[in-house]
Amino acid sequence: MRLNTNLPMPRSLRWRLLLLSLLVVAPALVLLAWQLSHTFEQSVEARVRHELENHLNQLIARVRVLPGGKLQLTDHLSDPRFNVPLSGLYWQVNDGVRPLLRSRSLWDSALAISKDMPRRGGVHEYVLKGPREEDLYALVRGAWLESPVAKATSGEGTDTVDAPSRRYIFVVAVDHAEITAAERGFNRQLYFGLAALAVILFVSIAAQVLWGLKPLDRLRRQLERIRHGERKQLSAADTAELAPLIDELNKLLVAQEKAIEEARARAGNLAHGMKTPLAVLGARARDLRRRGLHEDAAEIEEQIRQLSRHIEHELARSKIHGGRAARHRTPAAVVINGIVRALKPLNDTLEWRVDVEDDLVLPMEKGDLMELVGNLMENAAKWARSLVVVRGRTDERGRPCLVVEDDGPGVPPEKYGTILKRGTRLDEQVRGSGLGLAIVGDILQSYGYTLRLFPSEMGGLGVRVVFAGKASSAR
Repeated sequence: MRLNTNLPMPRSLRWRLLLLSLLVVAPALVLLAWQLSHTFEQSVEARVRHELENHLNQLIARVRVLPGGKLQLTDHLSDPRFNVPLSGLYWQVNDGVRPLLRSRSLWDSALAISKDMPRRGGVHEYVLKGPREEDLYALVRGAWLESPVAKATSGEGTDTVDAPSRRYIFVVAVDHAEITAAERGFNRQLYFGLAALAVILFVSIAAQVLWGLKPLDRLRRQLERIRHGERKQLSAADTAELAPLIDELNKLLVAQEKAIEEARARAGNLAHGMKTPLAVLGARARDLRRRGLHEDAAEIEEQIRQLSRHIEHELARSKIHGGRAARHRTPAAVVINGIVRALKPLNDTLEWRVDVEDDLVLPMEKGDLMELVGNLMENAAKWARSLVVVRGRTDERGRPCLVVEDDGPGVPPEKYGTILKRGTRLDEQVRGSGLGLAIVGDILQSYGYTLRLFPSEMGGLGVRVVFAGKASSAR
């Protein structure tokens, strides 16, 4: 028979350890309960048998045969229950099937004894019916008793005649309910004690598991803070078993940070290195246009524009800190008011309404926040007819939120999926590379934050950014 090794296992390490402890402790307690109960039963039965054998020996020793074959009990047995009617402890003496003597406790009843019960000699165990039809645990033994010596007188004198010996059946019995009651009482106490022991063991095991896994929980929280950029390295381990793991993780984090910085540097160097060849190609295109080769010049200029968009995008991406740097917290009002002051001169007719909580602090590096908010507000200014609204609040879940709306023509909902793609411009007559919202998407992706587009009540486009984590106050 093959065991099924593909049984589903709990994914939680805590539950696995608790389940393993249960599978070990529960059978052990059951086995212990059976062993103790069985041992006690054997002990009680051995003690009862020993007492009954003592009573049986006393009975045999105190019964004598009178002249004429009658039996007499010379003295009472030591246990007073033999003299109490229906006490549950009885004795009886038979000459075969006929009872000759019996204890007072039997009252007017007699035990059903057959002459072949002690046929093999020694003491034998039987289950008999008592005076109330209860089960009795009985010991039966056959013993030979001699009659008194008889003297005969003849003409020559007095002769001694040997007394004949007869076998009698001696029985001592006890109510089996007494044995059962003792065993049940012990079992009740035993099961109660083992149940209390099981509770104590399982509580202790659960406490050990929870306490033993606390270092892993602390490690998880530290890794979460590293992922959110709140710290760069793991703290030294307070347990010897986790020290090698934490050391390797710290080395991995250092190597990853170094690789990311090198990749950012290579991307920046590559983008800057391509600017010179593109400038040369631009000059060549202008030269071709002066010569009248307008079609060739236009094709080269289009390729230059596409390459320039790629370069600008990679340069912007290389500057994003995201979750790689230590967690920064930047006052939102300072950044937003500064951007409004920078954008106002570009359109004197445009009204700006800023409603940002004074103590709202956004979990983002200042440069990234300026890039994010600047692109959102610049995009709104391009499309707004007369009004741009910027709001900063914490939502019902305590998360910082930033909303930018305008009263422009808006964007059809079916185009929400393409508006954040690199190079996408909804109005080709608006000057720009179309990279602003794409950079916004890259920044949010780097930090793990979310952005949602919605139709503004003012008629234009609304953008809502939800920052992960809870808001904090500037101090």
